[in-house]
Amino acid sequence: MRRRLLINLAVVALAGLLAAVAWLDLERGDQSPRLTGLSPDEVRVVRIQDADGETLRMERSGEGWLITEPVEAPASQFHVEQLLELGRAPSERRYPLDDVDARELGLIPPQIKVAFNGTGIGLGDTEPMDGLRYAVVDDRVHLIPDGLMPLLDGPWWNFLDRHLLPRGATVTALETPALAGRTGDDDWQVDRGDLDADELAELAAAWSEAEALVARPLDDPPDVDTPDVRLCLDEGRERRFVATEESGEIRLVDMDSRVAYVLPEHVRGYLLDGRE
Repeated sequence: MRRRLLINLAVVALAGLLAAVAWLDLERGDQSPRLTGLSPDEVRVVRIQDADGETLRMERSGEGWLITEPVEAPASQFHVEQLLELGRAPSERRYPLDDVDARELGLIPPQIKVAFNGTGIGLGDTEPMDGLRYAVVDDRVHLIPDGLMPLLDGPWWNFLDRHLLPRGATVTALETPALAGRTGDDDWQVDRGDLDADELAELAAAWSEAEALVARPLDDPPDVDTPDVRLCLDEGRERRFVATEESGEIRLVDMDSRVAYVLPEHVRGYLLDGRE
């Protein structure tokens, strides 16, 4: 738990799907035509729009990805990388757009629109025999494996980064109801609580690595003035969290971004008191 607080089962499932697709590519010698000619490394901007016109926009930022619409927030690197595989999805069958009834196939209008660097992809229904998804690019209709639709058809906040702290952030001081401490010249100094310096250092590292099951914005954040957790980060940054529970969910809510991070109870307990 000290090296990685949590394994997200949905992430594991998607990773398994990606491995299966990679294995199929090896089996067929990677000879299948692709949905687009774009490689994931070429993509700088991604836009997703659902049938109601709600839009999610993400752009590459340094080594990671940033959500820029509807909010500005770090994006989940893992989920963006899965999405980028759509551009190189194997095209199992292809037809000229004029030869099919695009409306009957759910392509007019598309259920989901995805654009990579402006290259548009419209996603429609699934083909009943093989379960392949209809996709249109320019004037061609393709049948592609249907693995990403649950992610694309979900709420935009599925793409929020589930890490509680920015990637690479170092905790320099922390305070919870059970403890308080800060980094000294060579080691952590205990200001309050029954953890020793080594245990405080391990807890600070756990905060830097902590990842939630789900991260999503709240319309009505907790109405409190005092945080349960206050963290000082390197470069003078600060994060404040409130511990809440609602509808069976165990949460830490960022008081500034209003993002709720849903965690197993024992994980949140460790982050609050340093005891496993």
